Amino acid sequence: MVSGIVLPIKKVNSLVDQNISVEIKDEGCKFEGRLAAMDEYLNLHMENTVEITANGRRELGDVVIRGNNILSIAPLN
Repeated sequence: MVSGIVLPIKKVNSLVDQNISVEIKDEGCKFEGRLAAMDEYLNLHMENTVEITANGRRELGDVVIRGNNILSIAPLN
């Protein structure tokens, strides 16, 4: 096995309790908020979530995002 490879699930798990940005496939939107929890399928539970689209921003609060809809996950600074 090549050293230095980080499994995606371990990387995302390291982001729990941090603010993240999640881009959704085929929707043209992203969500920003605190990652509260995740599971082995990369389903995400986010808190204080804001949906960002071409039409603007919308406060959503708590959301659950299915892992199979996620295009990318990135930490927010």
